[in-house]
Amino acid sequence: MTSTRLITLALSAGLVAAAPAARAQVACGDTITKGQPVTLTADVGPCDGVENAIIVDSGVLDLGGRTVSCADTNTDGEVSYGIYLRGKKAQVRNGTVTGCLDNVWIGGDGKHTIEGITATAATRYGFYVSSTSPKNRLASNTATANADDGIQVRGTKTKIESNVASGNGEDGIDLTQATKNKIISNTTANNVDDGIEATGTKNKIIGNTSTTNGDNGIAVGSGKSKVIGNTATGNASTDILGQDPCTSNKFKNNTFGTGSSCVK
Repeated sequence: MTSTRLITLALSAGLVAAAPAARAQVACGDTITKGQPVTLTADVGPCDGVENAIIVDSGVLDLGGRTVSCADTNTDGEVSYGIYLRGKKAQVRNGTVTGCLDNVWIGGDGKHTIEGITATAATRYGFYVSSTSPKNRLASNTATANADDGIQVRGTKTKIESNVASGNGEDGIDLTQATKNKIISNTTANNVDDGIEATGTKNKIIGNTSTTNGDNGIAVGSGKSKVIGNTATGNASTDILGQDPCTSNKFKNNTFGTGSSCVK
């Protein structure tokens, strides 16, 4: 039997494994493209003088537990963006991004996955989802000590699941005029402003825990959103705040200390 025939049979039987991730050292300003996944072998940075520390263009980047960092080393008053996801179905996982303008910036055509990333000490957002980038997934990440929001979402149909957002300079998770997103099983605590703030329409906020934030635990604007099965206690202003009219959102089975008149 010819080798071509053997390969064809192996492929059809699922016997040929996908190519393993290439282990490589990436420099500041490099781009990871679609093809073989890349795993870092060392830290990257501190990056400065480039727009983005690393671009992931429809590719897969595993930080391998390493750190990507930015700093104003040339003292021009500016820092780079951290990891920029563009194209479609890019993946970034397993490491730390620190000190960048926005540590992880999610754009392009969406359907990206960001998992197991700690985003800390950004001069603005830990994670930023562009309004033009739909259907992304952020899971099991940590956003802490960022100057503005831990996670800022402006896109549609993004799933924010099992993340921790704590000690950020504004909100833990902030949906800004964002629609049809799912905020599920996250923990927000000790943020300067709200734990979770959601404006926009038809968002689902389910099973989250929001405690000891500087303003509201969960704050929802008028927009047919569902707030179900959350726990919000010990927040400085209101644990769960729902904007009037009360019929604009659905509140059900939440555990909270203080709530606006709309909240059940």
